[in-house]
Formats: sequence, C-alpha cells, structure tokens
Amino acid sequence: MRLPLGIVIALVPALASGQSLSDAARKERERRQKLKASGGHAEVITEESLKANKGSLANDPGVAQPSPSPTADPDSSPAPVKAASPTPRPPAPVPPAAPVVSEQEWRGRALETRRRIAERQRRYDYVSNLRLGPEDSFVDEHGKRVPASPENLARAFAAAQLQLEEAKQDLEDLQEAARRANVPPGLLR
Repeated sequence: MRLPLGIVIALVPALASGQSLSDAARKERERRQKLKASGGHAEVITEESLKANKGSLANDPGVAQPSPSPTADPDSSPAPVKAASPTPRPPAPVPPAAPVVSEQEWRGRALETRRRIAERQRRYDYVSNLRLGPEDSFVDEHGKRVPASPENLARAFAAAQLQLEEAKQDLEDLQEAARRANVPPGLLR
C-alpha cells in the first residue's frame, strides 16, 4: 500500500516529535518537586516587572543573561548566552509609572458614577411617564419648557435613554479599570 506524498509530509512532524504531552507533564512535575524540595520558589511575573523589561528581548545577545541557579534542572534551563557584539545597546526608555489611585479616589469615582446613573434614571423615568395633551408642555434636560409635540417627546425620550445607557457604561468601564488595577471589588460598592 502506498501513501500519498501529502499524507506522508503531514505525518512526519508528528512522528519526529521527541516528547509527548505526558512526558512534558512528567518533567514539569519533577521540576516543581525539585524546586519545592530545595526550598526555592518560582519567580512571579508582575505587571511592574513586565513594564521594567518593556522594549527589550528576553534573549537579547547585548544583555548579559543571568546564570542558572545550581538547583535548577539542566534540561529545563537554557545555557547562558554570551554577548555577540562588543557595543551593548542603550537601555530602552522606561515609560512613566501610572499614578497610584487611592482607595478614597476609587470610592469617590464609584459614588459619582452611581449618582449620575440615579440622576439620569430619574430623568428617564420622568420623560417615559409623561402623559401630555396638545396644549401641555414639559421641561427638557436644560430646564427649558418645550411644547408637548410627539417629535419633542420622542427626542427627549431618546436623549434620556442614551444618557442613561452612557452612565451605565461609565460604571462598567470604571469596574473594568478597577479590576485591571487589582482594586478589591467591594471597594466600588
């Protein structure tokens, strides 16, 4: 039986792989046990450490690489890389750190956003519950008296609805920003 060339080419990488998923998992488990037994701990990568490294490559030949620790598994750690060029690159500019926002500022933002939602909800309820005759008028969002025509009512209703949706979106955006800044969720309630 002869296999078509396309199938043979597709199967070669699968047959040539030197490590199965179970082998990789076993090696990782052993590496973690060795690390735990030696009293070491895995490096935790934070946003700050990523920001400090921004703009440079992990395997940059112009930057000296740290040597592997004596307890590290030789199979899992790469060999140190020697500098390829005699003149090192200038360091990448470090972006300015984001201002630290205090608990009080987060609470104030949340309170102001909720106040704005409540205000716009009252406006939306007012406009949606208007029952006016042809001779009546109502007060728009700017405090002006407006004749109660169907067009004016529809325009006021659409504006109130849009403003309410925008205020609710502002709250969702604030919650997402707080989540990204690792602010405890209870702080915004």
